[in-house]
Amino acid sequence: MTFWKDKQGNELTFKEFMSRWKKGIEGVTALQQLKMQINSMCIMIIGLICGIVITFIAIERLWWLTIILFGGLFNIVIQYLGVWQKKKMLENIEKEFGGLTLEREENETNNKQQQLPA
Repeated sequence: MTFWKDKQGNELTFKEFMSRWKKGIEGVTALQQLKMQINSMCIMIIGLICGIVITFIAIERLWWLTIILFGGLFNIVIQYLGVWQKKKMLENIEKEFGGLTLEREENETNNKQQQLPA
């Protein structure tokens, strides 16, 4: 019995699944990685804020946990800002070089069409 199926519904062996998974992971761009990091950091920030709110209910007994959660919140917000800056930088680079790549592909296509005999 296999647990993995491809998009067409064909069953995959563990070895086939791992080779396809490896190809997919290797194809992830740096910008995609940063977007995933930002999404997961948002979830962590929400969790830390919820933890802080809950510890305020029993602040007399959990004051020490509140301090730890505030420290974690500060740390994750600083990390979030750094990852956000990297994402903006990569988006700007991608815009500049992406436009050049599209122009080059259009020029190559036009050149090929001009070289074709009528």
